[in-house]
Amino acid sequence: MKDIVIYYSNTGNNDYLANRIAKQLNCPIEKIQPHVDVQVLLMFGIHFGIKKIKSNLSEYDRVILVGPIWMGKFVAPLKNFVKRYKNDIKELVFATCCGSTFEKSRDKFGHELVFEKITEAYGAAVLCQAFPVVLALPEDKREDDKAVMATRLSDKNFKGELEPIFNEFMKKIKAN
Repeated sequence: MKDIVIYYSNTGNNDYLANRIAKQLNCPIEKIQPHVDVQVLLMFGIHFGIKKIKSNLSEYDRVILVGPIWMGKFVAPLKNFVKRYKNDIKELVFATCCGSTFEKSRDKFGHELVFEKITEAYGAAVLCQAFPVVLALPEDKREDDKAVMATRLSDKNFKGELEPIFNEFMKKIKAN
C-alpha cells in the first residue's frame, strides 16, 4: 500500500508523531501550511484556508492525517484539508496528540467527538487514534494543566504508555 503522511502541528507534538509514523512506514510526509497561522484565530474557526500541498494525493492509497485537537475541535487547517482534498483521498487515517485522556474521550473536549466529526466529513475514516500527551508525564503531573500544555513529545518521553499505543496503531495500519 502506498501511504503519505500529511500533518499540521502548532507545538511540535503532532510534528513528532507524524515524523515517527512516516519513518515507520518509510513514506513521504508533508506539512499543511495555513495561509495565516495564528493559533487564536484557528482555535475559533477563523481561517483563511491552506496553501496547496505539493503532493498529488490521488497517487496514494492512503492518507494518514496527523494533527491537534484543540478544546474538542477539529482544527481549521485539518478541516480545510479534508474539505479541499476529500475527493483525492482513497482511504483516510487520523492520528492526534491531544490533551484529552481515554477516560474523558467522550467529554465536551474529548477526542472521540472529533473522530465522529471526521468520519462525518470524510464519510468513513478507516482508523482514528488519539495519543494523549498526559501519558508522557509522570502520574503526579497529569492533573497539572501547565505541565500538560508545556509537554513536548520526544523519543525520551514517548516511551512508557505512549509507545505500546503507537505500536498497536502501526500494526493496524500495516495490517490494511
